[in-house]
Amino acid sequence: ARRRVADLARTIAPHPTAAEVAGVGEVYVYQEDLKKCRADLRAFIDEVNCHPILLRLAWHDAGTFDNTIGTWPQCGGANGSIRFDPEMDHGANAGLKKAIGYLKQFNEKYPNLSWADLIQLAGATAIECAGGPKMYMRYGRVDTATPTQCPKEGNLPDAEAPYHEGADPDAATHLRRVFYRMGFDDREIVALSGAHTIGRAFKERSGVSTHGYGESGATKFSGKGCPVAGGMSKQSGCPAANVARPDGVPGLGMPGGQPWTKRWLTFDNSYFKKEYTDEPELLWMSTDRALHEDPGFKPHFDLYAEDQKAFHRDFAAAFVKLSECGARLRPINGIKINEDPPRRMVWRG
Repeated sequence: ARRRVADLARTIAPHPTAAEVAGVGEVYVYQEDLKKCRADLRAFIDEVNCHPILLRLAWHDAGTFDNTIGTWPQCGGANGSIRFDPEMDHGANAGLKKAIGYLKQFNEKYPNLSWADLIQLAGATAIECAGGPKMYMRYGRVDTATPTQCPKEGNLPDAEAPYHEGADPDAATHLRRVFYRMGFDDREIVALSGAHTIGRAFKERSGVSTHGYGESGATKFSGKGCPVAGGMSKQSGCPAANVARPDGVPGLGMPGGQPWTKRWLTFDNSYFKKEYTDEPELLWMSTDRALHEDPGFKPHFDLYAEDQKAFHRDFAAAFVKLSECGARLRPINGIKINEDPPRRMVWRG
């Protein structure tokens, strides 16, 4: 009888095989590569001030997801396909070749990491470096293999009318069509739209702004200004350069373009404070306006204007969800490099 019990126990809980042990080792190596790459990305972002474009790249790779398509990678999403020309050439991705160029050095240094993971790691790191919330991401995404696996064009939101080639009558309807397709609700739509708190639009990319590349295309918030010392201009009557970083260190990266907020390298809740009402040089699009005019979006917009912690909390959750849209994870539960977020304690009397 004891022998039969022992045999049954071995059947239920066998010793790990050599292949399983090797798999654990591979996960550890991958995890260590993620941590080292994140450290390198932090140093690079701090030097180049490229937070917004890395976040935009992560958003656009994942934002093609269509939850009505049940096969991978036809469903789109965070699978690294944006690195291929057929997808990079989509109109909404104008200017993002620069971001892929930034990441090539990291791909070469850490060839063990998938492109899909590298893109999402860069986006999450950019948010954290800009003073945003800590991102509790999962990694282990599988890459698409060929350009033929890119999604069709038209899955990302339009900034201005005509929306979805005229099929959507207004901005709010359009935002819901795009985001509901990915599985997001109104609160998550508003939270994710808060990513506009960092970054700029350029005439050469989106076409929604008249401000282009370089100092000649800059606003007073996106130009180099005059030489500054301690935040004050050295020349009388010359505007001091805008300090956009959360640490107060001067630096904008490439000048030009039109931001949504004054401190457009700082991931705070400035976007929801509608700074454009007092500063006509700041950008505000019809899809931005819909968030504080539509009755379904407005309560969330108003909350985030008053409560930055709520914005950071909801954005982090929604971005992690976005980063896993259409992702095929191996191992199936993913690989983490941040500890799990603290759970709320519920006391019962």
